[in-house]
Amino acid sequence: MLATRLDRDQLFPSGQPTRKEHGIPRPIDTDALIIGAGAAGLYAANRLRQAGIRYVVLEAEDHAGGRVHSRPEKSTHLGLVLDEGANLINSTDHLMIGLLDKFDVKYVRRLTPGVDAMQYVYDGRCYDQAQMEQLIFSANHSALAQYAADQATWSKDSDRDHNPRFINESIADYFKQIGADPILKTMMHSFFWSEYGRKLERLNLHVLFDYLHVDVMGKTFALIPNVDEAYTVPGGTGQVFKHLETACHSHIEYGRKVFLIKDSNSDHITVQAHNPFDRDETYRARALFFAAPLHSLRKIEVQVEGISMEALEMARDVTYGRGTKLHMKFERGFHALYRFPGILLTDSGEQIWPSSTGQGGAGLLTVLNGPIPLDDAATAERVERALRVLDIAAPGVRSYFAGAEHNEAPMTYSGAFRPGEGAELLINKGGLRWSTIGEASSGELQGYLEGALRSAEDAVSMFITQHRSRVSTN
Repeated sequence: MLATRLDRDQLFPSGQPTRKEHGIPRPIDTDALIIGAGAAGLYAANRLRQAGIRYVVLEAEDHAGGRVHSRPEKSTHLGLVLDEGANLINSTDHLMIGLLDKFDVKYVRRLTPGVDAMQYVYDGRCYDQAQMEQLIFSANHSALAQYAADQATWSKDSDRDHNPRFINESIADYFKQIGADPILKTMMHSFFWSEYGRKLERLNLHVLFDYLHVDVMGKTFALIPNVDEAYTVPGGTGQVFKHLETACHSHIEYGRKVFLIKDSNSDHITVQAHNPFDRDETYRARALFFAAPLHSLRKIEVQVEGISMEALEMARDVTYGRGTKLHMKFERGFHALYRFPGILLTDSGEQIWPSSTGQGGAGLLTVLNGPIPLDDAATAERVERALRVLDIAAPGVRSYFAGAEHNEAPMTYSGAFRPGEGAELLINKGGLRWSTIGEASSGELQGYLEGALRSAEDAVSMFITQHRSRVSTN
């Protein structure tokens, strides 16, 4: 749905340029432009709306929300809601939880605090967290001691994003160097294959040290912090972003494909876009929030002070790791046999999450399994492989299987060893008018909902402060 002309006229006060003046297209002036109406773009738009600051959102598609989308399941009619895109929410995700509370969206704790959050299927047997830790530590004592020392060095290195050792050394080479046992290598391969869709030879030490936290004295490890405090949204995470889209709808220009971003003068940044009617439109603002994927820069010419051609080429080389996420659906009775509330990690490369908390008696498992071809035969083979794993973890659960759907969605950035590594750091140095937010940004929790929201909160808060200071001065 396109914003109406009335919406736009209400948005801009009289005396400002409109789309046409005497038949000549004129720039649309506003205080802030947001490129991309995904999670970060919508969050930024809502913050600007609340602050009373003029803004326009340019979205290439005919709808908002980006990859975060919730929908009813198909074919089996079990009444389940399927989440596409990022949907992990932890107890520390204050911005996301704040939105859930604000819009009165129901959410429930997936796990009981302190419960072992991960189960492992290795070599035909199912292990709980304590059993797997004992198995790995008994076979990797000296290797894990070296790992803990190296991770401590990494954590204290203020220049670690540029340290060649952490950037250039692969996890596979590192495990060989420290003498890691095949059990550790297998489980790490499985985790990173399902999480990134890349083998250990293609990932560097940043990824490993970010995800695997080892306590040598306690003989424990953790793969995902706070996962034992995860929440799930029975009606789908996408509800939140539908509310944000509704709140900001009249400021969103749908079907706008940006092809040029440039500094026009000392006060404004200019953006040009094709509209759905194949006409060019021009927008001017004091600040730009780039919330689109970095790979979209392949189709955009950027002339922004502070962003080098090298940085742009790095960003344009970044691609999404394409992968298929399987939604496996089960009839009522499933929960009597499948009792794992957390992640089930398998040595055949799957990461299995229960997704049906609060949705009634039917069961839903979301399976991350790395990239596979999008055809029926490949999907059927992967479903059967997951069912064989479930036969080990929860014997008898196969009899409740009702069907599966796949969703071809980006897993994470794969243009660098670390998601967005290097490119976004240089892109974000594009002067005062340019801010990169969302998955294209750097920083904590990148690739998760909360990370996208935090990057938007930080950038928009700074702009609001600057804007109020400028207005009070004038």
